[in-house]
Amino acid sequence: MKIVMNLLVVAVVAFFAYILISLYIRDVKNKKIKDDITSNGVDTVGEITQSYGRSGGNSGFINVTLSFKYEVDNGEVINNSADAVINSMDVQKYQPGEKINLRYSRTEPKKVILDIPNPLLRRKKG
Repeated sequence: MKIVMNLLVVAVVAFFAYILISLYIRDVKNKKIKDDITSNGVDTVGEITQSYGRSGGNSGFINVTLSFKYEVDNGEVINNSADAVINSMDVQKYQPGEKINLRYSRTEPKKVILDIPNPLLRRKKG
């Protein structure tokens, strides 16, 4: 019975270690992509085609998924989407038809960073 319990404990610890390592690797990859886009990306302006909001609780912020289209250097129009957190007072800025600043990867134009100020950082300054 003691062997079974030890195996169970080892399995649980290994499972949690796997999860933590997987999350770390994913975060490192995402940071590398974001750093590449920040340093070598192309700035452009896109047009919001759809906006889906989800409650941010009672924090005054809203989680949104923005669908948008933008034109890359070769003239191709790309439809894409990304998640962002916005201040609930700024909802009108993120409606279909509105413009949004973004930066896309020169080598993989589907990878983008939206130029939306972090509402938490803005709040601390004021």
